[in-house]
Amino acid sequence: MTYAEMTKRFRRFFELPLTPVAVKLNSDETINVSSPMRYCEMVRKSAAYGTTFTATVDDVSCASAELALGFTEPSYGEVYPRIKPANTEKITVTPLDKCEFEPDAVVVIGNASKLMRLAATLAKVEGNMVESKFKGEFAVCGECTAIPVMENTVNLSLLCSGARMFSDYRSDELVFGFPLDSFIKLTESLKEESITKALCGCLMDDLPTRVVDSILALGFTKGTDHFLGRFENEIIRLYIPKDEKGKSTSVTLHIPVKLKDAETAKKALDITSALFEKPFIYRRRDNWIDVVLLIEFHESINRAAMRGEKFEALINRGIEVMLDNIAKFKRKTVQ
Repeated sequence: MTYAEMTKRFRRFFELPLTPVAVKLNSDETINVSSPMRYCEMVRKSAAYGTTFTATVDDVSCASAELALGFTEPSYGEVYPRIKPANTEKITVTPLDKCEFEPDAVVVIGNASKLMRLAATLAKVEGNMVESKFKGEFAVCGECTAIPVMENTVNLSLLCSGARMFSDYRSDELVFGFPLDSFIKLTESLKEESITKALCGCLMDDLPTRVVDSILALGFTKGTDHFLGRFENEIIRLYIPKDEKGKSTSVTLHIPVKLKDAETAKKALDITSALFEKPFIYRRRDNWIDVVLLIEFHESINRAAMRGEKFEALINRGIEVMLDNIAKFKRKTVQ
């Protein structure tokens, strides 16, 4: 799997707006920083805007990053965390999907909800609790870069005041730092079964403008890899999956139904199997039942969107069918 393929699978599964960032110590890339910047600023701009930065110590404006990234040795006492010995001469930060070298670390930015799901998945893959070392200092440079590199372990950071004040990190954002092997292991574990494929939509950047505009006109708003809309009392997600050849000829509508506990959800599967026949897909997820309706156009999504009223009618009819069946299901199961 290429880094670009890993990135797409990782972002889709965890619904991350920002791309994972690859970090390489002493890379062979050409220095391109025009004026000194904070390392954490490079990481966020790379994640948000797809920019690549290659810098020396003279291009890094934060003394903490100089120490943490191994550009300089501490003058007084020990500093933790940091790359040691301090033999770093150059560092490259780039979006993982554009990476052409083997990174030393991968940095992932997301809000608490997204990274909670990531942590839960990571714990299952590793078979252990996810541990974290943080102190509100040396966050992106030390906690999310130096620790993964020096200790070969994943680490979560709550960030530091410098990152939040000067580098545009949002108040709800956290950061995970991965050794490359851990990131690859986690990403390769995200196997796609039928419903996972149905809930794996094209990223917004991959969709023709005509398709996006046609779906927005139906009352949806854009997410990372899906559209979101409220219809009657339900929140519906609309995904545009790709087939094995990379073509999009359908959309899926998704509504998760919450039951009071896992046992109730397990018993509800009998009702689900009788009520939701093809083209519905369903699964139990703890105390939730995920219900998905497939709408097949039998032609490319772009060509289907060109048909205007017919395209809108098919999706609107799918929404009606979805809402009707969900209402019946809730009457039989939700107390």
